[in-house]
Amino acid sequence: MRVKYFWMLLVAVTSFFVGTLVPGARTDTPSPKYFMVSYIKVNPGKGADYLKLEQETWKPLHQEFIKEGQFRSWSLYGLQFPSGTDEKYDYATVHAFDKFGQLENPFANFGKTLTKVHPGVKADDLIDRTEKTRNLVRSEVWVLVDKAE
Repeated sequence: MRVKYFWMLLVAVTSFFVGTLVPGARTDTPSPKYFMVSYIKVNPGKGADYLKLEQETWKPLHQEFIKEGQFRSWSLYGLQFPSGTDEKYDYATVHAFDKFGQLENPFANFGKTLTKVHPGVKADDLIDRTEKTRNLVRSEVWVLVDKAE
């Protein structure tokens, strides 16, 4: 019986040490340096419509733009615990870029990409639907100054 436990312990310890030799999830890809942050105020009663539009229509578009190299990533953040009477926004979208030049036209070929991702959807109709659900409070460009990992 002791021999059986010895081998089980040996396998467990060996597995642990071998696992420590495997590199972590860290990559050598540098973080994006520029971020376009857009603050969104959802129109009254349009919260569900706004989220559905972002998740089902805009997100696939952003995924295609990322695949095409227009920008690195897109994220949607929701404000969880606002307080006070001056609540200016409900959500923020963040586009991440590797190079400043990508900010000049992050949605190049929008019509072509829209047709590829959502055949039959017209750009003007999508913009109109979007504007009926929310207002853009402001947009800002942030630059990565420093970080620790």
